[in-house]
This record gives sequence, C-alpha cells and structure tokens, in this order.
Amino acid sequence: MPASTEPAGPLAAAWGALRANTPGRLAYALRLTLVCCGAGLVALWFEIPDPALVVYLGLFLNRPERTSGLMLAVVMQLFVTVVIALLVPVTALLIDTPFWRTMAMGGLSFGLMFLGSASKLRPFAPTMALITAYVLDLLGSLPGGELATRGLLYAWLFVGIPAGVSVLADLLLAPSPRRLFGGLLLARALTSAADLLDTPGDATRARFEALRREAATGTPGLLKLAGIEKALTPGSAVAYRSATAATMRILAAVDLLDRHPDADLRTALADALAPTLRAMAGILASGGYPVAIDPPCWPKVPPDLAPVLAALSEAIAGFTTTPPPLHAKPPAAKSGFFVAGAFTNPAHVEFALKVTIGAMLCYLLFALWDWPGIHTAMITCYIVGLGTAAETIEKLSLRIIGCLVGAGLGLATIVYVLPAITSITGILLVIAAGMFLASWAAAGDARISYAGFQLGFAFLLCALQGHGPGFDLSVARDRVLGVLLGTGMSYLVFTRLWPVSVTGTIDPAIARLVALLRQAANAGGDAREALAMQAMAAADALRRWIDLAAFEPARLRPSRGWIAARRDLLARIERLESPLLLAQPGTDAALEAVARDADALAASPPPGSNTAVSSPPPQPPAAA
Repeated sequence: MPASTEPAGPLAAAWGALRANTPGRLAYALRLTLVCCGAGLVALWFEIPDPALVVYLGLFLNRPERTSGLMLAVVMQLFVTVVIALLVPVTALLIDTPFWRTMAMGGLSFGLMFLGSASKLRPFAPTMALITAYVLDLLGSLPGGELATRGLLYAWLFVGIPAGVSVLADLLLAPSPRRLFGGLLLARALTSAADLLDTPGDATRARFEALRREAATGTPGLLKLAGIEKALTPGSAVAYRSATAATMRILAAVDLLDRHPDADLRTALADALAPTLRAMAGILASGGYPVAIDPPCWPKVPPDLAPVLAALSEAIAGFTTTPPPLHAKPPAAKSGFFVAGAFTNPAHVEFALKVTIGAMLCYLLFALWDWPGIHTAMITCYIVGLGTAAETIEKLSLRIIGCLVGAGLGLATIVYVLPAITSITGILLVIAAGMFLASWAAAGDARISYAGFQLGFAFLLCALQGHGPGFDLSVARDRVLGVLLGTGMSYLVFTRLWPVSVTGTIDPAIARLVALLRQAANAGGDAREALAMQAMAAADALRRWIDLAAFEPARLRPSRGWIAARRDLLARIERLESPLLLAQPGTDAALEAVARDADALAASPPPGSNTAVSSPPPQPPAAA
C-alpha cells in the first residue's frame, strides 16, 4: 500500500543515505579515490604547489558514467587554457599593483559566477572562478615575472593533472551510458516492482517510487549520452526507447495493482507477474534487452482491473517494439548558450554578486589580518555557494559536520600516521584512505554529497601540506579555520543579501504541473507517455522545493500548515500519474478536482511571499 508522504527527519534521512549501498556506488567511489590518488601521485612527483587542491579537483571532474565525465574534463581543460591565456598579457600589472589585482579578482569572479548561473558553463564556471581567484592571490606573493609565469603554468596544471587522470580512468573503468541505462535504471526499477508485488509495505513502496522516478528522470539523459558516443545502433536505440516507454507503463500498472484493496488478489497477481519482471530485469542487467516476452497467465480479476492487465500484457509483449507515432513531432527547439532570461532575470546577477562578495570579503580579511594561512576561506566560498537561502541553511550543518570530521581525520593522521610515513607510497595510502570516505559520501545523493566534498576538502588541507609528510598543526588549524570562515561568510551573505526563496516558486510550479497533466490527458500513445515522464520529473523537483521551504529564513518561511497542504496536494497529483499514463476512466474528473484545490491554495500567499522570486532560482554549482 502507499507509503506515507511525510518525509523522514533530516538526520535519519542523511544517515540512511550514508549507509545505502546502492548498485554502482562502491565502484564509483573507488574510481573517485583512484583518480584522487593518481592526481596526488603526479602532483607529488613533480612537486606541484598546493597538491591538496590538485587532488581535490579530481572529485569534481568525474561522473557516474564515462561520456559526461570525459566531456567535463576536456571542456574544463579548454576553459582554463582560455582564461590563463587572457591573464598572461596583464600579469605584470597585476603583480605590481594590489588594487588592480583585487579588481581583476572581483571582476573575473563575478563574470565566471554569472556564467555558472546563466549559461551552459554551469558545471565548469564555479571551479574556474575558484582557480582564477586562487592564482591571482598567488601572483601577489611572487616577486618577479618569471615566477609569475610559472605560477600561471601551475594553475593550468591544477586542472590539467586531475583532468588527464580522470580521462584515463573514465576510458578504462567508467561504465558506458548504455550500461547504466539498461543494467541499472530499468533493471532496478523492474526489480523494485517485483519486490513490491512480493512483499508489499511502506519500505518497498518507498523504494519502488524512488526508482520509478529515477528511471523517468534519468533515462532520457543517458540515452542522449549513449547517442553522443555512438554506442547504440539505430535498431538498439529504437529498442531502448521502446523499452523505456514500456517500463513506465509496467511500473504504472504495478502501482495500481498494489493499491487494490483485495490482498488475496494482489498475492495471486504477484505470483503471476513477479517472476516475469525479474527475468526481464536479469536480461537488462546482463547488457541485453528482452524480446518476445510472453505475458503471464492472469487469474480472474474484477472488471476494474481488466484494462490494467490488458495494458500490462501489451507492454510486456511489445517491450522493445516501437509504437507507431500518432503524429509528426515538431523538431525540438535548439537552446542557446545562455539560459532563458539570463539577462532579464536579476537572480543570476545577484547570485554572482553574492558569491563574489563573500569571496572578496574573505580575501580582504586574511589580507588585512596578514594571515595567509586562512586563504581557504576564499576558496570555500566558491565551493559552497548555492542558489537559495533554504539550500544554504539546509546544507550548512552538512558542511560543518563534513569539515569537522575531515579536519579530525586530518589531525589524527598528522599525529599518529604521518610520522611513520617515509615514502610517496605511504602518502598515497593516506590519501586513498581519507578520500575513499569522502568519495563514498560524495557518491551518495544530495542529502550527504555536500558533506562528502567538505570532508575531503578539510582532510586534504590538513594531511597534505606539501610534497612530503607535513607535521605543522598550525597549518592544519589555519586551513580549517579558513573553511569555517568561508562557510559562515557564505551563510551570512546568502541569507541576508538578496535572499532567494523557494516558497514563491511552489504554487506556480503546481499550476505548471497540473497543466502538464491536462496536456497528457488530452494526448495519446507515445505523446502521453512522454508528457507523463515530464510530469514525473516536474513532480520530483516540486517535492524538493516543498521540503526546502521548511529551511527558509524566518521572515520568508511559511507555516507548517501551508507546507503540509502543498505536500498533500502533491501526493494527490502523484497518485494520478499511473491512471493517467494508462488512460484509466475517472482520471479527468480527479484531475479537475486537483486543479480546483491548487487554485484555492494559490489564492492565499504565504507569509513573506513579497520577497520570494517568481521564477525558479538559479541552480547550485556542479558538485558544490
């Protein structure tokens, strides 16, 4: 039966996400660890300055599958090459004049963070802003032009080393998008459907719903990436697209079967259907796709379930058979380099200003205090910058916990482990141990990935102080204090200066979701399935915004009743997705009732809504 719509507490959810050994997570964490160790080996062998930053960037330049990881590493390297080429002609001026160096740092930071919010450079620009600010700060401590030129070369290597190691690891070890598409997303979704039929309950229902939405939101992107790397023949591409649509119909049918009140009938249907679903999942997990699957022999069912079983039989029998298109699809509009509203939505400029102001305040503080050991405060501002005040508050505890755990591990390493290290091999083993813990957390979902990145950052800053074992506890202390200062500065800036609220986006998003469902109800065949998958993705984002509303600053935060009413309405909308996809009778009337209730809720704005933005907030930087 359906699981409760009330989310678990944040600590319980984070602990569950940390412990979850989802398929592919261990392999991804080990690959991240290997990349960090490889980058550390090169940086230590050639005595590159600040090897901790080189190792840390290895976490940014990888993705669960190889194609996007390769694209990220290559584009990132090209990007840093262009930026450094622009800095070379003005290096002499920036070395000798602190004023122009500071102005250049602020201007480049603003420009890159604007691109990170309003353009397709979102995955790269925040990291490039970090590197650029760090290099300009480094130029201020170099006495001559030759050393400055070498400093720019080192800045290129800061990205070049982890990017090169990441490319090699992706080519040799990372799974292909096709493998993740069939062997992970679809196979896991079908297995979870079989589990729900065999052992119904809140836990299996929650897992089923999570994997169903993961399949709906993840398969289009993986299919696109598989097409980019030419991993699919035309025939297999058609088969996998058909398999995606058929899987969503199967999952919708299983959802409706599990909601039926007759427990004996559900058991009989499970005995008939679950073995077939497991067999199909096994074929997908092995790298193939099912063909010519015979539908199960169904038990006698009441009339209300007959259409569901008919749709289920059709989806299983034609799992990889392309349904005939009902109409010619118009060509998709090509998106430009900048996102819609890049120069009219002030949120992008405000986001860039907030990150830049936080970073420059930290820079001025450690410069005025003549305390270069806390330069990590400026770097941290680029790492932890998020789009909304609610996200900033929600992730603050995770960042602090990750920082303190990483610093504790780093200090323990300095005291108890590094004195026994006598070779580069020992240092690499230390890096591997600490970065595996960080990579395991970073490979999880958003509830803990932030803590993983912060843990790795703090650990490296403490344990990797130079080209050999470092024992200076004051260096570790200063670097950790810098991380905490940068985290606190980001919190103050993002919650006090142009705070972006998610509350104002919720009711308009509900209205858009209802309109999308109406459009799906009036469509048919493949168009209905495509619109239904878009609705699932929109509902997933909407659920995230509703959960974030509880973390709004006090002057923007709505009441608990306001949040609960939207959460309940979203649950009703999600219950309509399966009958809508299978064109069940009575869906239109239920959808109209939901639309009326949504209009009624939207008529009463929440407290503080006058400061909320009316459009979706900027997305956070990649891997923040």
